[in-house]
Amino acid sequence: MDELILVTAPEELRIQRVMKRDLVAREQVEARINHQMKESEKRRYCDYIIKNDGEHLLLPQVLSIHQELLAQIL
Repeated sequence: MDELILVTAPEELRIQRVMKRDLVAREQVEARINHQMKESEKRRYCDYIIKNDGEHLLLPQVLSIHQELLAQIL
């Protein structure tokens, strides 16, 4: 991989989304999260961050990253 993109959201929002999507209990989601790399560590490795928090528009973020990546190869 040449570039890493992290898509992130506040933990509580992620928990709620997974509970709704997978129809599982909060404890199951928290257990999954606890077995994953911490977000602070993920941020150290990524080149770009997309905020999927319901407050920031996704498309402008994606297009901005796309433009930057295109500029690197042109």
